Amino acid sequence: MGIFLSISVYAVYLYFGLRLISHALIWFRASGGLVTAGVPRAKSTCSTRAVMLLDVFSFRRLFEVDTPLWFGSWTFHLCFFLVAMSHLRYFLEPVPGCIACVQPFGIAAGYVLPLSLLYILTVRLAAGRKRYVSYSNYFILILILLISVSGIMLRLFFRPDLIGIKAFIIGMLGFSPGVLPESPAFLVHFILLLLLVPYLPFHIFTAPLVTMEARRRDDALRTVMHD
Repeated sequence: MGIFLSISVYAVYLYFGLRLISHALIWFRASGGLVTAGVPRAKSTCSTRAVMLLDVFSFRRLFEVDTPLWFGSWTFHLCFFLVAMSHLRYFLEPVPGCIACVQPFGIAAGYVLPLSLLYILTVRLAAGRKRYVSYSNYFILILILLISVSGIMLRLFFRPDLIGIKAFIIGMLGFSPGVLPESPAFLVHFILLLLLVPYLPFHIFTAPLVTMEARRRDDALRTVMHD
């Protein structure tokens, strides 16, 4: 089981790396080549780029279209970031001070994360957006929900050997896998995470690209109206 899991981890990480590079190349080509039909490209200034980044991190477009969904989505992404940062303690030795400081926030975010996902699913289903949201999107949301719930179960009810888990993960990163932790609950949590990893590159690059192009289109239209 340990050997099979190790091979699966390396295969997933290899696929993640290749897909990340592929999406990065597509993103850079698209970000420089997208032009709104019939509208001249607006000049890209530092202020314009700053506003684009603000749009990406604040989800301003979503706020304008659907404020209830924006609240759930922004809360989810913040909690996901804090939880991911707190989990870095299992991958680093020694643990940097900044990662140690974020632990209380990461633990609190871990309890809020599944609630934010349930909120997002409820808002989408209640608003009748099933036809406009892909099944893969729902699959990712449910998968993250299962990961977060299994993580809470590990913390509250099925506490594993954290030292053994860290030794196993660090050994795997060093291409020298150690003894597989004897915790079925941890294996479920870890395997669910491996299922999520291949989907991350698409989301990482698609959402910023769509937001930036929308901002660029608005700036171009304002330029035309001004001229």
